[in-house]
Amino acid sequence: MNTKTIFKKALLLAFITCNTLIFTSCDNDDNKVKPKTTGSFFLSVSGESAEYIIQTDNLETGNLSIANNSKTLEMSGYTWIFSENPSVAVGLIYQQGDPGIGLGYAVNQDGTLHELGQFQISSRFTSYGFFDKYALTGVGGQTPVDANGNALVDQNGNPRTDGVTFNFIDLENGLALQEKTITTLNITGNGEQATFSGIVDMGNGEFLTGLVVSQPRGADGTGGASSGTITYPDSVWVATFDANLNLKRIYRDDRISYSSGRYRSQYYSQTGKADNGNVYVFSGSFESTTTKPCGALKINKNATTFDPSYYFNIEEKTGGYRFRKVWHITENYFMLELYNDLIVSGLGAATQYGIVNMETKTFSWINGIPSKDQITATGQPLAYEGKMYFPIVTENDDPAIYIIEPANALATKGISISGATNINAAGRLIYK
Repeated sequence: MNTKTIFKKALLLAFITCNTLIFTSCDNDDNKVKPKTTGSFFLSVSGESAEYIIQTDNLETGNLSIANNSKTLEMSGYTWIFSENPSVAVGLIYQQGDPGIGLGYAVNQDGTLHELGQFQISSRFTSYGFFDKYALTGVGGQTPVDANGNALVDQNGNPRTDGVTFNFIDLENGLALQEKTITTLNITGNGEQATFSGIVDMGNGEFLTGLVVSQPRGADGTGGASSGTITYPDSVWVATFDANLNLKRIYRDDRISYSSGRYRSQYYSQTGKADNGNVYVFSGSFESTTTKPCGALKINKNATTFDPSYYFNIEEKTGGYRFRKVWHITENYFMLELYNDLIVSGLGAATQYGIVNMETKTFSWINGIPSKDQITATGQPLAYEGKMYFPIVTENDDPAIYIIEPANALATKGISISGATNINAAGRLIYK
């Protein structure tokens, strides 16, 4: 065999080798086989006398029944939230100020649901979310104590109410719970205290939360009250903390009111992160004394101040309707829950829904869902694969999931649950 023939065969062998390994060492990472994930949908459903969990592979069509397709829980009234990594369903229960027993569920490799364990929140909660490997709950209006357990008092000798208690629930360590309390007196430099609203994981070892800044709660504050009189209704503050609850920075502005929806003792998160890492801080202008329309500001990814060039007057786009709740769907799309009336009190009905595109600053009412006077209850929605899966209850029909396309604000009816009075929450649990 001559030298020329040997060289040709070597070239051919190299070509075959590289093409044989095209999905491994001869190709880039984007074309490598990626781990496949699978899972199921998790529904919390209420019946006449109990709460149930239903697993299903489909939310698009059909009808399920709680009679033969569910697991009955020992207690009812859970607030369900869903972590993506690790993939865990966390059930929080509010016991009117008393300690509540929480639950955690995950999906096994064979697709079956199993309980991870239980935990007790002794301090109750008014806000919640996820940060790092933790489910986080928080409540303000607490009395801080010194190292000996003695209550801290104000200048008049009265117990202070500026404590905020967080519960860190470890999703990777058997739902082990650690309680931490910090003080908020003068947190924004104006001598007042704060209640926190919402948890947004910033992805850098910090989480962001809205501040409802107020005077100390009066001695007549009862039940779940944790805020006093709002002195600055035309200002917004949000803060970032690390895992040890060290305050890292405060973002402040006077273009919107504070960022929180409220209903009785609950503080609904009005902050959310878009897919590109930018954070939008919404304000539904809850306070009757504010002069600011409901709107939103933006914190660009890794920025330490609000974007001075971004302001979205949402109330102008809705025709004067204000909103109570905010959920991120996908990209720059968010869903809003709006009050039914132009002039509302804190207990007013809110069963209108719309989509905002925060990049184009547009608003659209959602078409295809029942009208506001037909909706009697809703559940915690699920954002999944670019759509919003929203539980809705009407008076004469079984509770159902409505699938909302954000780009055209159009909804279609999905599965319904017979024998149920409500679908409390929808989530997705996965495994590799």
